[in-house]
Amino acid sequence: MEKRRELWIDAAKGLSIIFVVMGHSGDGLFTHYLFWFHVPLFFLLSGMVFKPTIPKEYLSWAWKRTRGLMTPYFAYGLLITMILLIFTFDLKSLAGNLVRLLYGGLSLTGPFGVLWFITCLLFTQLIFGFVVRFTMRTQLLLIASCYLLAHLISLTSLKSFNLPWNIDVALLAITYYALGYYGKRLIPLLIGRIAALPLLILLCAGILYMDYKGILSYSLNMKYKEYDALLLDLVIPVLFSLLICAISFWLSKRLPLKGLGYLGRNTIAIMYLHLPVNYALKYLLGMEYGLIVFTVIGVGIPVLITLIASYSPVLSKLFLGHSGSRRPAVSVGESIATPR
Repeated sequence: MEKRRELWIDAAKGLSIIFVVMGHSGDGLFTHYLFWFHVPLFFLLSGMVFKPTIPKEYLSWAWKRTRGLMTPYFAYGLLITMILLIFTFDLKSLAGNLVRLLYGGLSLTGPFGVLWFITCLLFTQLIFGFVVRFTMRTQLLLIASCYLLAHLISLTSLKSFNLPWNIDVALLAITYYALGYYGKRLIPLLIGRIAALPLLILLCAGILYMDYKGILSYSLNMKYKEYDALLLDLVIPVLFSLLICAISFWLSKRLPLKGLGYLGRNTIAIMYLHLPVNYALKYLLGMEYGLIVFTVIGVGIPVLITLIASYSPVLSKLFLGHSGSRRPAVSVGESIATPR
């Protein structure tokens, strides 16, 4: 049972990273709907594998978390910066990109666009790692307060204020993260029921139909703090996340899913590279291409880079989050280290 649980979580992570790539392809329809849940799903899955530490070890734990996430952040960020310099030979742009990399948040656009997620994930983990020391009642009150404060920010002029590293977005993200953590035992039981998958399909299809007919008008973009529906920002992302989990769970019982499992264990390079790789190819080819090609390139080339880098301890440490020896890379949702 344990192995199957790990497989479906890896498979769900694999689907998640594919959805992230698809969501950045520029296809308006896919972007609209995938943005409803693809980032919340990452936080929920991350919460499911979160392992808290005791209060007296919090500072050393927090430092390890920070180092584990920020080493690849700066490694990939500097790599992208140097490649852009080679393309442009513009020293002024070089300085600007370095400043943007250091400040993060809404200033990260173009090939840097997805890097906001990593710092947001870091603060979400650090906040939640501190919160879990309290009683359950206090934990729930603090998380609910963060959720309400996030929506207050989204509904006021504070929405346009660019805090470093998207710190304020962690106020919303911690809710999805907490749902994964508190539901780590309940979620497998829920999605393991025979009626769960058809019920979730029916509910999600109904939401899609209402949006298509204009009965419901919903959008979600965590990076730009576009979350102004207090109830729906909880219901819709969670329902669609549970649907993906249920699909992964039931497929894992009937299919090996080794490919999706591999992607789920090696999300870090795909997360960082799918945008810059596609930007570079579009620039070199002088042409645009659609969703399918964008997704194949955005997943395939980073996976090849992962395989190559895994042979080098130095490259593995910098870009894959481990020390080499062809170990699986640290994935976005794991407890040590990694979307508009």
